[in-house]
Amino acid sequence: MDEYFHFHQAANYCSGNYKHWDPSITTPPGLYIMTHLFEMILNSLQILDKTFGQCSLGLARFTNVIFMLALPFIFMKYLEKIKKEDKQTSMLSAICISCHPLIYFFTFLYYTDVGSLFFAMVSLTTHVYHYHLWSAMFSIIALTFRQTNIIIVAYEIGLTIIEEFRLKNKQSHILHVYTSRSSDTINIKEYITVLWKYSRLEIKFILNLIQSIIWKCRYHLCVIILFLIFFIKNNYSMTLGHQEHHQIVLHLAQMHYYAVYTSFFVSAHLLTKTNLLRLLRFIRSHSIICILLLLLINASIKYFTYEHLFLISDNRHYTFYIWSRLFKRYTLFRYLLTPIYSICIILLYFQIYDRSLLNILLLLISIILLTIFQKLLEFRYFILPFIILRLSINDKKTWGLVFEFIQAIIINIITLYVFCHRTFFWSTHPNIIQRFMY
Repeated sequence: MDEYFHFHQAANYCSGNYKHWDPSITTPPGLYIMTHLFEMILNSLQILDKTFGQCSLGLARFTNVIFMLALPFIFMKYLEKIKKEDKQTSMLSAICISCHPLIYFFTFLYYTDVGSLFFAMVSLTTHVYHYHLWSAMFSIIALTFRQTNIIIVAYEIGLTIIEEFRLKNKQSHILHVYTSRSSDTINIKEYITVLWKYSRLEIKFILNLIQSIIWKCRYHLCVIILFLIFFIKNNYSMTLGHQEHHQIVLHLAQMHYYAVYTSFFVSAHLLTKTNLLRLLRFIRSHSIICILLLLLINASIKYFTYEHLFLISDNRHYTFYIWSRLFKRYTLFRYLLTPIYSICIILLYFQIYDRSLLNILLLLISIILLTIFQKLLEFRYFILPFIILRLSINDKKTWGLVFEFIQAIIINIITLYVFCHRTFFWSTHPNIIQRFMY
């Protein structure tokens, strides 16, 4: 599939042909440059020919293996800083996240996903440790892998805003309510009342605080400005290459698919007795909110569902069978899943460890921006938004982490077995083996 284009582009770079560019490629050349640098290092150490050989597919794929092996350490450092967890819990959680089936599967193929995630996470981790210049530099590298990593830069700015607000929340009643108190204990009326009552008194204080935030975010703001220049120069498109296949649309239904996807892979943490009882209480006490949520989901399914040509034309992807045999064949099936979408959204909300209003809004906006503008339903596009939310999940129970790890291992074994041994052929290409993959 796409690996063919990625590898041949990398092979040109390894051969010194830097002017070649395959128009089928839609992402910047970060992955190919990194592979070329890795090849040069191994060549200088005189171990390249003994292991892979120059410009080989094995070397290209091994680039992602290196990124994958480093990911648990990055995740662990991030979790230790953000959640203040003990080292054992952070390490187990980091291993679980690194074994996530989509990350694991694409480690062994020459795709941009694992390298993109690695540099995005290095940027995010250096940011939470307040190395803002390094964070911005790693953000630029992440952007050379996938353009959607610009959302990580915006997410880091959001984290800085929340952190600054919390440092000064004792001086402001608005900031205390919006950043420190859990949204479970506050209703919408109280948010509005506090904002109306104190905004005029605290506006000067908040404006001064915004100046401080802008200064702290100056490097990340420069990255966003550079990205906007690229966006304008690139004909107001994020993608390179075949832009007609990657048009920006308002595909709101992607949020529902993402909610089910994420809930399935963190089900060990969601499906607890406590959460299920809270769910029942929430439905009883917030029936109007639940009804509105159902109506909004139904409306988004009806008016904002898109069917990409690739989704219905390539039978190598699992999503092809999910869509063609259920969603496409039975239109009513899309609406029957509405209660499941709602339950997944509510349970995910319950399991977020920081449920202050601003943090919930930051997570929600970041996930929305990473999902709803993709016309194509492909699980790979859920990797980064999944990681953002997974890192925010309350996962302190060891048994939940063990279950998550076992679940990931079983799925990984099954998908690799299917990929390697359940091959098939297309009548149009009788001599080329086709394989099932995400």
